[in-house]
Amino acid sequence: MKPFDSINKSFEDRFDPKMRTIGEAQLQNYDDQKEGIPPSKYFSIEFSKSIPEQIKNFLKGKVPDILDYSEKFGIEIPHADHLLRFIDQETYETEIGSALPKNVSLPASRLKIINTTRSYEVTIILPRELDSAELIVNITRNLFSKLSGSIFFNEKILPLEFYRYSVNNQKQSSAAIPEILSMVEELNFSSKSLQAFCENVAESYLLDHKKEGLKIRKQLISEWREKFKSRSLSTEEYHTIDTIYREFKELYRTNPVNYNQALIERIQKLNAQLQFILPHEKLDYQKFKQKHFPHFIRSVKNKLEEISALSGFIEEFYDLLNRIPEGTDIETIGVQIRSRMQELCFDRKVIQFYVPDMPQNPKLNRIRQRFPLNLIKMLPPGTPLKEWSKEIKRLEKNYAESIYSKIYASFYGLSEWTFTIQGEKDVSYRESTDYQRLKKLLSVLKYRAPAIDGLKSTLGVILDLNEQSLLENKEDETPRQLIPLDDLNKAWSYFISSILSMQYYQQPSASATLPQGFRTDNYMSSIMEFVDRQCSLGINHFHIVKLLLLIYEKKGTNALNFLLYCFQRPQDILRYTLYLTTRPQTGDISLEKRLEKLFQYRDSLISVYQNRLNESGK
Repeated sequence: MKPFDSINKSFEDRFDPKMRTIGEAQLQNYDDQKEGIPPSKYFSIEFSKSIPEQIKNFLKGKVPDILDYSEKFGIEIPHADHLLRFIDQETYETEIGSALPKNVSLPASRLKIINTTRSYEVTIILPRELDSAELIVNITRNLFSKLSGSIFFNEKILPLEFYRYSVNNQKQSSAAIPEILSMVEELNFSSKSLQAFCENVAESYLLDHKKEGLKIRKQLISEWREKFKSRSLSTEEYHTIDTIYREFKELYRTNPVNYNQALIERIQKLNAQLQFILPHEKLDYQKFKQKHFPHFIRSVKNKLEEISALSGFIEEFYDLLNRIPEGTDIETIGVQIRSRMQELCFDRKVIQFYVPDMPQNPKLNRIRQRFPLNLIKMLPPGTPLKEWSKEIKRLEKNYAESIYSKIYASFYGLSEWTFTIQGEKDVSYRESTDYQRLKKLLSVLKYRAPAIDGLKSTLGVILDLNEQSLLENKEDETPRQLIPLDDLNKAWSYFISSILSMQYYQQPSASATLPQGFRTDNYMSSIMEFVDRQCSLGINHFHIVKLLLLIYEKKGTNALNFLLYCFQRPQDILRYTLYLTTRPQTGDISLEKRLEKLFQYRDSLISVYQNRLNESGK
């Protein structure tokens, strides 16, 4: 037999039905076996080395039971190679490269989606000791929040067709308060709500609003930004900021050209200061601006994000080299710095021989002499010959004064610093002109950071509105109320983690592991008090939490199964109720009135879904 005949024969045998060893029966048997596997068996559990052995043994004995508990209620998550990690605060901060925010209390949790394997990584950040029942219960809540909350919602709720319309159109309310405030500053648009608030401030301080209006506006925005950071914004202030954003969305929808032009002017102004759009990029950006404005916005935004990230790296390296904690690998830090320098050159963000105050070798000088031939190609068509020399000088200045050149020079200064530290000459470097130049560059980057961040936030808002406009203009889509999916996800995660934790520790075997036992009444009253406080602040997703708790309380037996039935077999009343629960309030309806309506929404949902349940015979 010839070789080709052998190959053909092997293929024929391979695909012959008689030769198959795995059929439908085998596949069904495999699926049946897989369904019977509890979650604790397909979750890998890891502990960081710094976790005390006592805590590690306690959690090893407790966690599998928690992982399997929610399946009793039909809350299942897909089978995959999921990872559950327990780490301490120091390990977490080392991994992310920054400190844990001060307002975050431990235990805390983080969820990461591994797209390549469709699996999840759940990280629980532990306190130093587990010496109270409250801490152990909160670890349990964090686990339920991520597993039975976010993962279950993403995998079992969002894919339902009922929610898909809202998924595709969800970007219309994505602006956070800092973004809104930056947008107000950057575009300086006329807002009736903001003007009314400023007039009230002027009246209370006996100021002339006509003369002092701009000053009051600027000061007010600055105060709101600080209050947001310290979580001290009043309900009225939250409401005013939300109304300002709704006003802007409506103004932008009716007349986007004016605001797009204002944004272009703002970009041009900042670019004149920072030269972040380089000579060889200008033609492309001009085309984006004329033919595809959303892509122009996205490109500028990506540039500003890159600049912010690089400036952040420089600041972190500078602080690190100033204090040099014990065990710091200076050589590795130097490699990281020089790697970023190489990337800047490779991406043509930096032309080395145009960076001021940088040492030049003969090779670079030769390249520099020939480089104007490349610059000639960048000259606008029709530039008179007599103007070429002048224009070339302008382009060279563009590269030299670019923010990227300052970033590169900063990295160079840090790199030289690492060499002096390794050579034990740190003191002499701090006294050198190079160190003074590095400090000056760092101050420039810090000075420019607020302007970069402000424009970056505004670009994000305008980009969202542009993309939303494209969706709204589709003729085949029928306008309807959208489900606030992000709020619903947060609300479900908070609600289900609270309820499952309560039910879990009502079991004698579970409560016996708590140092002080478990009091259901104390636990639920603290939950309700916290939810009520958040509702009084006008935080939307807690209004949904309140609604779910009201339904749970009224339904009593099988309340959790009832709510799961509502979400997994949704009807239009669910969409409408959630929309009403979280819609922005007008001046005609107070927050108290909004909360009172929750009882009506509860009764309506229960009535409709109970009738459906009765009809189905379930």
